[in-house]
Amino acid sequence: MNYKESLQLFGNAIFVFINRIIGAAAVFGTQILLARWMGAAEVGIYVYAFSWCNLLAIIAGLGLSSSALMFIGQGLTNKKHGPIIGIIRIGLKIVFLSGLCFAIAGEILIYETDGIVSPQYTKALTYAMIGIPAMCLINWQCTIGQCLNWFAAAFMPTNVTRPLLLIAAIVITRQLGHHLNASNVMLMHVVIMGFVWLTSAIYLKRRLARHFVDVKPLYQTKHWVRTGFPLLFVALFSNFFLDINIVTVGLYLNAEQLAIFNACFRVAVLLAFGVQSIDAILLPRFSQLYAANDSVKLQRIITLTTQLKFWSSLCGLIIFIVFGKKILSYFGTEFIEGYDALKLLALAQVIRAAVGPLSQVLSLTGHHGFCLFVSMLSTLIMLILNYFLIGSLGMIGAAFTVVVVISLESILLSSACINRLGIDASVFAIFNKTPIILKPKFAAF
Repeated sequence: MNYKESLQLFGNAIFVFINRIIGAAAVFGTQILLARWMGAAEVGIYVYAFSWCNLLAIIAGLGLSSSALMFIGQGLTNKKHGPIIGIIRIGLKIVFLSGLCFAIAGEILIYETDGIVSPQYTKALTYAMIGIPAMCLINWQCTIGQCLNWFAAAFMPTNVTRPLLLIAAIVITRQLGHHLNASNVMLMHVVIMGFVWLTSAIYLKRRLARHFVDVKPLYQTKHWVRTGFPLLFVALFSNFFLDINIVTVGLYLNAEQLAIFNACFRVAVLLAFGVQSIDAILLPRFSQLYAANDSVKLQRIITLTTQLKFWSSLCGLIIFIVFGKKILSYFGTEFIEGYDALKLLALAQVIRAAVGPLSQVLSLTGHHGFCLFVSMLSTLIMLILNYFLIGSLGMIGAAFTVVVVISLESILLSSACINRLGIDASVFAIFNKTPIILKPKFAAF
């Protein structure tokens, strides 16, 4: 990587990192204010409902976001713009219709499965289902921005605009003397999602029209969907592990305990901020380098980013061990009991940082079949361990499950990355003096 590329990478990473910091501050501010103004139980109901909305919106995307990262990157490398416009247009239609179907199905299930959903969650979940189509569209538009290296379009809607508007709406509602509870906060969030989608759509449409002039779209819809669907489950486990945990842990913990676990998890994933910022910049680059068969540069860039991610995460873990109780106390005194869970959850983030962006590299280089197997196995183990451990250990059991599952995932994916690609993505790669030869893509699992 030359000086110009390094400088551009650093500048983009700083931009994304600042966006995530602003978003994190807004999210934490929201969580703290809600905990103090509504109480832990109402916060637990809200985060449970929103996690379902976020999770179902990702599933409704059918993995097309991961497919877009792969094929748009290849299109840019090969200077073939027809498929780029094709996947952007057809993807927009597919994710909207799919999101609408999921929203309708979700509403039916909430009211027709008597006894499955606790009555205290019903109203908030009802509003959450309404927000699924808008969330699908926001996710798709942000993915397109990321694929094209338009980082304002990729990260500002979800990391800045939406959380800042939500916290502003909550503060204004409180100042006007209106009562806050989980359901009306969820309703406010849904309205904000619609606004963010609309403004983002207008911006992206205008920029695409300027950048791709007189490009005839080419469609390979079946191929894109077939490729993306397995990647969906990989992306779920890699990028939305928090929401999966909230949804599954919510089956065993009451609303108040769920709110505390959610606060601990959100504090712990602060360690992943640098990880996500750097990965977000590099994912399109991984695809381009692999398409160009530039194994040396691919190994070099992965090694550099893993080192940055691991050492920053390790420093964060030490900070949480020392100041964890103080940090949790900002949510409320009852949240301090999650301190031990926080340490375990932070350790899990360090483990993930130590092995590098394994699932992303394997998925974008055609090894999504194995990633899918690992994700399904990890999810199954998570469900089993949660069932046996949460009943006896509570939040500690849920946090221990996270450590075990991420460790297992890391071992399996790290071995696959070395054996299938010839790339060592771990923090120990700097000690490997053997020249890296990029291995050809496996056609089968």
